[in-house]
Amino acid sequence: MPDPQQPVAVHMLTYRPDIDGLRAIAVLSVVIFHLGAPGFAGGYVGVDVFFVISGYLITSILLRELELGRFSLRTFYFRRIRRLAPALIATVFLTALAASILMTPYDLVTYSRSAVAALFSVSNIVFFLEAGYWDSASELKPLLHTWSLGVEEQFYLLWPALVILLYGFRSRLSMTLAWIAIAITGYGVCVYATQIDQASAFYLLPFRVFQFVLGALVIPLSSRLLETSRFNSGQLKQGGFAVGLGLIVYSVYALGGGFAFPGWVVALPTLGATLVLLSGAGTSGPPRLASALLCNPVSIWVGRVSYAMYLVHWPLFSLYRYIYGSDLQPAEQLMLAIGAVLGSTAIHYGIERRFYQRSSAVPAGRDRVSDARFALATLAVVVLMASLSASAWLGDGWSWRSPKMSLSPAMIDAGKERRFDYVRHSCPVQLATTHRACRPDAPLQVLVFGDSHEPDGYNFLKGVFGDAADVNLVSFGTLNRCPDLAPHTSGFVTTDDYCQARLDGLFDPKLLASLDLIVYAANRPFVQKKKEMIGVILALQERRPQIKLAVIGGFINTRRECAWYINQTGVSEPCANPANIDYFGDAPERASLYPLLDEHIHLFIDRIDLLCEDRSPSSCLTRTPQGIPAFYDRHHLSLEFAVMAGELYERRYPGLLRQTASSQSAEDPR
Repeated sequence: MPDPQQPVAVHMLTYRPDIDGLRAIAVLSVVIFHLGAPGFAGGYVGVDVFFVISGYLITSILLRELELGRFSLRTFYFRRIRRLAPALIATVFLTALAASILMTPYDLVTYSRSAVAALFSVSNIVFFLEAGYWDSASELKPLLHTWSLGVEEQFYLLWPALVILLYGFRSRLSMTLAWIAIAITGYGVCVYATQIDQASAFYLLPFRVFQFVLGALVIPLSSRLLETSRFNSGQLKQGGFAVGLGLIVYSVYALGGGFAFPGWVVALPTLGATLVLLSGAGTSGPPRLASALLCNPVSIWVGRVSYAMYLVHWPLFSLYRYIYGSDLQPAEQLMLAIGAVLGSTAIHYGIERRFYQRSSAVPAGRDRVSDARFALATLAVVVLMASLSASAWLGDGWSWRSPKMSLSPAMIDAGKERRFDYVRHSCPVQLATTHRACRPDAPLQVLVFGDSHEPDGYNFLKGVFGDAADVNLVSFGTLNRCPDLAPHTSGFVTTDDYCQARLDGLFDPKLLASLDLIVYAANRPFVQKKKEMIGVILALQERRPQIKLAVIGGFINTRRECAWYINQTGVSEPCANPANIDYFGDAPERASLYPLLDEHIHLFIDRIDLLCEDRSPSSCLTRTPQGIPAFYDRHHLSLEFAVMAGELYERRYPGLLRQTASSQSAEDPR
């Protein structure tokens, strides 16, 4: 039985080349994933491998210093600054320089906000508040990848205090048990949070901390295994490495967008990295297979430049896509890969190694002085760069760079915000009988229901009905933030309380008895991902078959924001150029779920027929007579354009919506 007072980190004082090899696997997985190469659909899990490595290495450093009696929080944080700050600052500076030349003022505002966040290690929080990692717009955020650095740096800020606290008990067993409890609890919380709010589970430290802790657990586990001759003989090591590497490779290949990540599947790359680290522990080093794959000169070199490569590759890829579009051809992928290697080499040897050496040994007194001065200098540079970025962020993206710009950032933001002017003052479904905006006694009761396009549908109906006193427009509030939606005897249930209140109001017998018409408004309304939405509609009709259903058909989705095309050309027509479009709603019957809803539709509002003269994209209206764009982003209609579309529909089919809601049947104008 080992002595519980025995040091647990002494055996980690030597350099482990296999860790550099594991870093190489992690960073190459991420880089190739971002290039869009086939077979790397889950390459983003390289970040999870990095988290495990960081937990192992940082905890090893902490325990080693504690056991030698020379631990200092000040020295620890100064080393982290030396290790991480110079290359990050250089990357943000160079990216900012390129962005200020290439980006429109509106996009520069978004970039500058992320630059400030990256410099102060909170970019994961900012991106959590902004948008999902999987949005296509994420390809146009040059510092999106710094979210993981934010998570790591927040871990470095908090973890030492906990290790010191647990180390005070001077019991390896109690510390190990505490870490095991944190890892198990953290994983459970991560899985649960993914179901409730996937973005928070992805971006925020509390839901990722278990990965760092599993890396830390390699230390006591390997210490215990070192005492077994069977482990050191290589039998367990070889098997552990093979299983661990297999889990990582499988994750890189298989964990594409079809999985709710992190969720339970995050255990695969996390356990894989843990097993690989465990297999390389001990005096015998990594097993033969690991040595061949991880300890060769190429793997070690890539591992050593992995931090620089991680920093450099995404801004390069993102800015290239910003200029030339998101679809990369093989020649472009190769060119960008070479650029990433060259940029990584420059940052590593020109920046990283000038300020941080793994093996450097500077006398303690001199080290403290130089570290303090370096930290102050770093802070001064960070504040200066953050101030410049903030001036672009808060200064309309330096609009003076584009004197002929059609839409300023303020105009774009105002246009996007106006979409909600009417719906903010609408009759909410959960208060449909009591809210002051509701007209429960109006002869015509209409429910607007859908995804983020529900406000567009509401604005369309305002164009149709105006402020008619005999119509009560009830808004559901979109189904987008209703996780774990499931049918129930009461209607539908979800894990989100606010959404549940709206669902309860939706299936309230009193409201159902009064409804005449449901208007379904969604982007690409019949695609597979709208199955839950359609299921709710069918459940409502099943409870009250007299309810009529009108569907607002799809329109246009552009490859990038319409405002970008307008500012590039000065006109809105490029927003309907087929080369700039990735969805055109002219053939809804081809969508996978159209047959499921077709026989339940009483009226199909064909926006392509309404807004596109010959049903081709180039013939579509892209602005109002007053010059307001059809949309500012990629597909959500502006308030003015949606209202105009409703007015056009009412002029073309006068009274048809009223007739549909009040009659037993209605002729479909398709």
